[in-house]
Amino acid sequence: MRGGGRPMLGIACAMRDVVPDPARLPAPPSSGGGDGQRRPGARLPPLNLFRAFDAAVRQGSFRLAADEMCVTPSAVSQQIRQLEDLLDTRLFRRLTRRIELTREGEALASTVKDALAILSAGCERLRDPSVPAIVCLNITPTLGMRWMVARMTRFMQDHPGIRISLTASLDALDFERQDVDLGIRWGTGAFPGARAELLARDVLFPVCNPDFIDHTTIRHPADLRHHVLLQAVHNGVTWATWLDRVRATGDVPLSGTVCFNDANMMLEAVVCGQGIGLSNSFLAEADLRSGRLVRLFDYDIEIDDAYYILSSGTRGDKPAVAQVRDWLHREAQRSAEIVHGRASLAETLAAQ
Repeated sequence: MRGGGRPMLGIACAMRDVVPDPARLPAPPSSGGGDGQRRPGARLPPLNLFRAFDAAVRQGSFRLAADEMCVTPSAVSQQIRQLEDLLDTRLFRRLTRRIELTREGEALASTVKDALAILSAGCERLRDPSVPAIVCLNITPTLGMRWMVARMTRFMQDHPGIRISLTASLDALDFERQDVDLGIRWGTGAFPGARAELLARDVLFPVCNPDFIDHTTIRHPADLRHHVLLQAVHNGVTWATWLDRVRATGDVPLSGTVCFNDANMMLEAVVCGQGIGLSNSFLAEADLRSGRLVRLFDYDIEIDDAYYILSSGTRGDKPAVAQVRDWLHREAQRSAEIVHGRASLAETLAAQ
């Protein structure tokens, strides 16, 4: 055998100066696409045919390959013949007492060996407890930026055996079609096709830039009529709702309210001093904690909508998914304690 050649036990291989490129193997017939191009994976032979082929190459005979696979030699022979038919290529020469690879068989043998090794390694990684489990979490973009991202490091420190794959979307989740384990959505709790679990009920309150209160006096909700009001309208919660709950509806005209379709943009406008915004505790928490925003008044209103954790029956009960879900509940509770611990304008002024 030549140095560097791949050992072929019991097979009389036809030796050549150049090992053929696998690309020279005849291509299977087109699957009939309108543009004449084959789709990736189109007409790929079944995996069990490649396993039979690989066993025959390694064992050097159909009989030994059959012993390895716990089938009959005729079954192995039939699988090899089926593979050759599908590829329209002879892979072995059947001699009286032995088999030997054809040139095309030699080229395919190396490819199949590598492919099966990759599959085997991938399966081993899935079974390896030292490999972190991956939990796919899909949340709304604003919640991701304003609440979730800042917590990722703490989660990884507390859960070294789990990795969160974080994606953002406003679309409805389809657990049957999407590669998602958990989702977080804002709503009433009615999410068709998903198991909804209350994460946190929230409160609504006005927020502003801390410099804003140094140059004006706002003591009562009616004082808002002198200022620009900002609101995000995608979740249906508006200044009209808040003013009605605090019984100041007729005191503040809303015709000049500036509306945003994204709460993140609205809050950034508030930070920049463009007006007074309306936010919930989840989205405003980081800015309240850093001092970029302060709350006005002691008036919080509870709202019907809330944040819900969504899951499916098949994925939602996996141990790693359950740990992420429990962690989200703890973080939601922590957020509530932080926000309500630094709530009012009076407390902020007293601390200055």
